[in-house]
Amino acid sequence: MGENKYIIKAADECLNIILLLAAPEYLQLTEQEIMKSLGLSKDRTYRMLRTLESKEFVKKANGKWAMAPAIVKIADGFRRHLAKKRAELEELELEFLGEQQLPAQN
Repeated sequence: MGENKYIIKAADECLNIILLLAAPEYLQLTEQEIMKSLGLSKDRTYRMLRTLESKEFVKKANGKWAMAPAIVKIADGFRRHLAKKRAELEELELEFLGEQQLPAQN
């Protein structure tokens, strides 16, 4: 069992659905395609999709499931975090190197 003893099966399955629909590009898949791809039962697949749908991670349109806006909120938050860290690094660079030693930016 090892490291897997700490894995919550339902959370793992939900995340596998997100990864399936999101990578390498956003896909639109039927419930049956998701079920077969991940080896889940029909009931389990349905419950996982409904759980993800309730948090706006996935949406159903024209009989297919796809990623929904909540995933973009997560990505945007991460981008803002990186931008803040980048600004902090630039401030440190200015502090330690001085403005004259910085390479010109295009």
